[in-house]
Amino acid sequence: MPHNRQFLSPSQPLPDQAEALFGPYGIDALEDDPELSAICAFAARLCDAPTALVSLVDSQRQTFLAREGTDLRETPRSTSFCAHAMLEQDLMVVPDAANDPRFADFALVKGPPHIRFYAGAPLVSPEGIPLGSLCVLDHTPRAEGLTALQRNGLSVLAQAVMRRLGHRRQGLAREAEMTETARRFAMVADGIPDIAWSCTPGLAFDFYNARWKEFTGTEPPPGADGWRPLVHPDDEYETFRRWDEAAAAGEAFESEYRMRHASGEWRWVLSRALPMRDGEGTIERWFGTVTDVHDQRAVSDQRDLLARELSHRIKNIFAVIASVVALRARQYPEATPF
Repeated sequence: MPHNRQFLSPSQPLPDQAEALFGPYGIDALEDDPELSAICAFAARLCDAPTALVSLVDSQRQTFLAREGTDLRETPRSTSFCAHAMLEQDLMVVPDAANDPRFADFALVKGPPHIRFYAGAPLVSPEGIPLGSLCVLDHTPRAEGLTALQRNGLSVLAQAVMRRLGHRRQGLAREAEMTETARRFAMVADGIPDIAWSCTPGLAFDFYNARWKEFTGTEPPPGADGWRPLVHPDDEYETFRRWDEAAAAGEAFESEYRMRHASGEWRWVLSRALPMRDGEGTIERWFGTVTDVHDQRAVSDQRDLLARELSHRIKNIFAVIASVVALRARQYPEATPF
């Protein structure tokens, strides 16, 4: 039992943190959960009771996540046995509800299903917040209550219920963490000047940053070959040959090719990609970038043109000088070795 267990009277509203816990447990998704339903069914057989419930209590109502022997899904908190049971340190046993001043006037006691016997094991969060109970009910009073085995079994089953709720809570927390991580990654990716993308091991592209639409003017393409129409026809074969080889070998990919810009211009880009592997070396995902190098390439081409022109002119100058020297050497034979 948690040391920081909080106790309230059944009529008091739940504290804010108790209400807030229902979200992390994903209560709605746990209704009719197969594992909780199996626990309910076993609790009913164990205690020889026609009805068993996994009940969670909020400030207004109690919700039955799983049930055995009834079709009820919720009742008001004001008529809830479990609102009392969840505040106990141990099982709460009511031998005859009709003779208990706390419950004698409840509609479910005075009318169908005429509840007489109730036993509930509290469900308490790791933070010590009471959430509800695992309970069994009977329409026949039981002066003897439950046997020691039944009491112990019901407590053990309540712990199993909390483990199931805990697993659900942890799963939701992991999903939320992954969602937050993905959101942060998208924010970072949208902040870089290049196109960034990722794809599955099967080469299905499933992420492009905001630069994709800015550069291409199109929505991110689905599938593996959605970017093919944006590659210049003269560069398509070589680009995809390199990509297919890199993907098949699981090696780094790098290629320069022309890509259609939103303006309709074909611009040179440098595309790179690397596989991300798990601890066993299996590719989990591909990550890549596409960098616009058109302007740099234009500058480089101009420099190459200038260098070729200078080289050509210098060669011409040296040819003239060589001719002049050759002519002079005819007049001055002693200059021939020079």
